[in-house]
Amino acid sequence: MKSKKMLILGLLAIMALLVMAACGGNSSNGNGAGGLEREQFGGTAGSNEAANSGGAGFMASDFFFSDGLDENGFWQGIAVLDYVEMFNYQAFPIPADVYRVSDDLIQNIIDDILSDHVAFERITDRLVEYGDHINIDFVGSVDGVEFSGGNTFGRGTYVTAGSPEFIDDFLHQVIGHMPGSVVNVEVTFPDNYHEASLAGAQALFVTTINYIAGESTRAELTDEFVQNNFFHLDGIETADDLIEDIHNVLQNNAIMGYLYDYLMTQVTVRSIPPSVMRHHEQSMLYQATQQAMQFGMDLETFLSAQDFESVDDFLEENRESLEMHARLSLVLQAVAEDAGIATLTADDLSVFFLEEMGIADITMFEEMYGLPWLKQFVRGEKVLVYIRERVVVA
Repeated sequence: MKSKKMLILGLLAIMALLVMAACGGNSSNGNGAGGLEREQFGGTAGSNEAANSGGAGFMASDFFFSDGLDENGFWQGIAVLDYVEMFNYQAFPIPADVYRVSDDLIQNIIDDILSDHVAFERITDRLVEYGDHINIDFVGSVDGVEFSGGNTFGRGTYVTAGSPEFIDDFLHQVIGHMPGSVVNVEVTFPDNYHEASLAGAQALFVTTINYIAGESTRAELTDEFVQNNFFHLDGIETADDLIEDIHNVLQNNAIMGYLYDYLMTQVTVRSIPPSVMRHHEQSMLYQATQQAMQFGMDLETFLSAQDFESVDDFLEENRESLEMHARLSLVLQAVAEDAGIATLTADDLSVFFLEEMGIADITMFEEMYGLPWLKQFVRGEKVLVYIRERVVVA
């Protein structure tokens, strides 16, 4: 039986995926929604008034993400500036050690990139021997009919001759053949094979032995390497361009990480309005219900199978994370109101999704979450960018 902790992490991951689905998963600019999934949130918020709102009798059909938000995506009827103690977001101080990016860290990233571009000497003048690292292509079929997952489509894959990494004695049958030759490999799928339609079936793999992989050579960071592998990135044409981009990404990620930590641990939230807390509880229960449906269960049965005594037990186990999400939403709205980042139109949303994620039509997201929730999300992103652009090195 899975532990409660594992289910908590799983549900938080689902909530993260939901947000990422709305924003396209783009985190290259450091302004994604990743900070919303952090598991720590300090501050002095008094949340006892919201702690026992409960989840018994929750119905997913009664929940909508835009519930409790006004048409502008603000918490309805709540003056958040009465709850949040403002901080110096107009000149947000960043410690020098956070702002500074070390050469060693940049080099580690470059090393990781280069390690993914290893070239092998191609040996083609001898027979394949046991233990050889070889590159092959294959097309698999059962009774003359190709099956899903049994074709490399000419892309090549590396295997070790004679190893058990493929079914039956597949990789024994390539031994003794010359690179460039085509071998008809006949195998039988195990009776307990995970794909039921193939369990116990006899299959033919028409296999091309491309070459024996010899000595490996790691790529070098040159302008040519960058042009061949990063041509799809605007402004990245030379090795120096790539190094500068890596520096900027690392620096931005460090700053945004520090900013998220500050918003979640240093900004004082005096209390959490019950309606805000209830919304976050129901959002989590909605996600749990969706997961339960994938297993053909109702919510209570699903949670019981995960060792939760009740829906309220599940919410209480997640209390810290729920408060974290609720507080962060209040802080982001407070900054938006104080800085005048208030009204967003449907056109503003369309521009944001198009510029940041390349998504021209947001109709699907509007139907899933509603315009108010989308406005809250996009405004939160704009607040983070607003603060990021005003950081100063302490």
